[in-house]
Amino acid sequence: MSDTAEHTTGYLLGHAALEQRRLLIQASYVRPWTARLLRRAGLTEGMSVLDIGSGLGDVAFIAAEIVGPGGRVVGVERDPATVETARRRAASMGFTDIVSFANADLTEFDPAGSDPAWRPFDALVGRFVLQYLPDPAATLRHLAGFVRPGGIVVMHDMDISNPDVSVPRCALWNDCYALLSALFRAHGIAPDFGRHLTRVFLDAGLPWPDVDSGAMTGGKPGSTVFTWLGSAVQAVEPLLRQAGIALPDGLVVDDKLVATLERAVQDSRSMVLGNTHYGAWTRLHNGPHRSERP
Repeated sequence: MSDTAEHTTGYLLGHAALEQRRLLIQASYVRPWTARLLRRAGLTEGMSVLDIGSGLGDVAFIAAEIVGPGGRVVGVERDPATVETARRRAASMGFTDIVSFANADLTEFDPAGSDPAWRPFDALVGRFVLQYLPDPAATLRHLAGFVRPGGIVVMHDMDISNPDVSVPRCALWNDCYALLSALFRAHGIAPDFGRHLTRVFLDAGLPWPDVDSGAMTGGKPGSTVFTWLGSAVQAVEPLLRQAGIALPDGLVVDDKLVATLERAVQDSRSMVLGNTHYGAWTRLHNGPHRSERP
């Protein structure tokens, strides 16, 4: 991973209403992929799960559905307002007996601080969180220390660095997509972070992971991939301007952007790509800090 600027500490995209809306849209779209990843990695009924960078709670809720009433899920999120929203969502979805949320920085989190009787977790999970950390391997090593020997670590991250995301080429789609990658680079965050998960796991002292990948695709009228990109650009527009990243000529970022993107793609008769997903998982055979080498 090569950063082109000083790495921003904390979550780049903030916690404003537009970003929370974007996160809910994204969570709905990627939910099936995350659920398959967690099950494939070995998440099952009765497990205890630590969900890091829990945000609004969507991954914690997927984990809760998998582990069921005999399991438990603890989500860790640093933004207190987001934690309160996640707790309200858990209550409205009937998950309060399974899911709880802790307000803490991941680098400082210690489950014994809030529960002296805690026991090591069966699984550590996280989605779209490691790439925002100044030292993802060190933080992953720290958090894997709360997983029992024989437990699993599962991370779901992304790659938004692809410059060729429409066939035939749709200029507006490609230009809007490129804004996200440019913003990440401007803040020293690797837009292709998902490709580096194996190295991060090994640098954290974890066993060599299995890795799977897949890309969001769309083009058909009504595809949620339009909402994904349109809501993302709308949410980050203030950050783009702060970073001095120019918008494409003639682009108006407003509530009509989703429809504008869809029309452009339909006119181009294109298949378009969203972000590429990478899932990595491993089992801690002999504790969290022993690295396996080929």
